[in-house]
Amino acid sequence: MGKAGRITVWTLGIVLAGVFAAMVAQHLHYLDARRDALHDLQDIFYPGDVLHAATFLQVAPGDDLFDAMRAMRAATDAFPGAKTVYAGKAAMNAISSAQLTAAFGEEVAWDAVALLQFDDRAAYHAWREDERVQAALTRFATTYAHGMKRPPTINLMLHQVFLAWRFVQAVTFQPHVLPFEPAAVDPVARLGWARRDRLLEERELGGNAILVANLAKDGTPDEVAANEDYGLAMLPVMARGGHGPMHVGAGVTLEGDVTFESIIFVYYPGLQYFHDLTGSTFYAGVVGDKQLGDTQVTVTVPILHLL
Repeated sequence: MGKAGRITVWTLGIVLAGVFAAMVAQHLHYLDARRDALHDLQDIFYPGDVLHAATFLQVAPGDDLFDAMRAMRAATDAFPGAKTVYAGKAAMNAISSAQLTAAFGEEVAWDAVALLQFDDRAAYHAWREDERVQAALTRFATTYAHGMKRPPTINLMLHQVFLAWRFVQAVTFQPHVLPFEPAAVDPVARLGWARRDRLLEERELGGNAILVANLAKDGTPDEVAANEDYGLAMLPVMARGGHGPMHVGAGVTLEGDVTFESIIFVYYPGLQYFHDLTGSTFYAGVVGDKQLGDTQVTVTVPILHLL
């Protein structure tokens, strides 16, 4: 091999080493956010049969939310083949699902959302029949669980897509939208969102991180295309801000006939950030493209470390 060939090999090696180092740093950044800010205990690798359950909970009148969640976590983690991955107190039910409202006969004000992991669907149903679990669930007036098949490889590589987008942003000199400029008219008011100012009431628990639980049912082909445009518009902001989806999977109906095609839990670096984002001129320009057949959107602050 000649001198030019050796230089090429060394250059390629240095570039590959740099890319690998950047990918490792990206993974560690999101892992730190998962563990230290969100207190999320998701395993990086797990068998393909694993089923996750996005569990929405409304505490019984007069009961204490943290006591009830503590009892459910204890019962779940003691059950073979089950694990509590995440627990969050609801800061705001931004959008209530029409399907869930019809199923329960009223719009439910969820108090908390938990993400539970089971070895498989059979383990989930056995968990539901467990006496200790049933006793814990009596602490809640209303519960609803929707299953999720969460592919580990896709979820592992998702954050590397953000890294690639950061590179694109750098080489194309894309402008930064931060700091967010407040919109003259609330961008989400016409979408039926609850009042955004309620978010800041939970700033003590959600000062550094929140996780927004989304259950999504596809709409018409035109709505699907429009929603994809919204996702593409949000991707650069998430990439630059170091946040974005933490749990992504296909929906699996576990109760009744409610259907959601996808489940997405999205991490944002705090309630103030989310409040400012959703009230900004930037969001006003993209949120109109967010169109779904049905959705449940609940903003949560992490509390697993307190249970």
